[in-house]
Amino acid sequence: MNLDGLRPWGGLVGSPPDVVVAGIAYDGSAVYRRGAAKAPQRIRELSAAMPPVTEEGHLLTGLRVQDLGDLDPGADIETGWMGPMQRLGQVPPEAFLTVLGGDHCTAISTLSAQVRRHPGLSVLWVDAHPDLCDFSRGGSWTCGCALRRALEASGIEPSRVVIAGGRDYDPEELEFIAANGILLVSSAEIARDLGGAAGKIGARLAGQKVHVSFDIDVLDPAFAPGTEIPSGAGLTTRQALELLRAATERSRLVGFDVVEVSPPFDTGDITTFAALKLIFEVWGMVKIAREAELSQLRGKR
Repeated sequence: MNLDGLRPWGGLVGSPPDVVVAGIAYDGSAVYRRGAAKAPQRIRELSAAMPPVTEEGHLLTGLRVQDLGDLDPGADIETGWMGPMQRLGQVPPEAFLTVLGGDHCTAISTLSAQVRRHPGLSVLWVDAHPDLCDFSRGGSWTCGCALRRALEASGIEPSRVVIAGGRDYDPEELEFIAANGILLVSSAEIARDLGGAAGKIGARLAGQKVHVSFDIDVLDPAFAPGTEIPSGAGLTTRQALELLRAATERSRLVGFDVVEVSPPFDTGDITTFAALKLIFEVWGMVKIAREAELSQLRGKR
């Protein structure tokens, strides 16, 4: 792809940052197909092709973006997750945090940092898989355990988690969900009634600070073939965008991570561009929400 003369992140740059980007180029927890460690580099590279404007014409110009580069958890996330967490935890809470995985175990660092930046955090886990096993596919720190370990490491109460887009489960995960008050909204429910599903999620998250952890495998493989575990009957990219908008409109978005993009298994970079579409549209949601808050403040003066 010819990116001559184009700058990363649509040319958005500045300080103090409104958005801080960081990568965690790790896929040591993958048990099926590795390759997600290559995603931060590819996402950054192709971000230059993205215009600084949302699909509905809202300009992102003026949004100040700072990229910290990649944070290294070492060879093993079990022993190395605290390093990236400490660096992410230093990001000013006023900045919107955007993290590029890596496999979904990188969210252990991300969520642990976010709960320190934003006490009382709620989590929207958008994923075909709950990742709530205590032991999965030969280990306790594999991707099937990512959310379970993240909750333990961060101290986030499970009842503050909403899982959206689920469709592949281990029985143990469903038991954990039922026992801990987690809201699960399946891909099937979203497909049948997107508005109703988004409303149910939005009601749970209303008034909360929310971090969205987005596993690209929530999308159907037709829209995201480049991922560790493709899962059929998933969401379209359009459904995912509409769900995110509607489900978070009554809450305050404070962070977004996108994981499990695997460039070696991608087709024509369509998975990477799906991730970039999500990132830029989420930034647009955040910018619009902040502009609305400023407008309200001015109106009260």
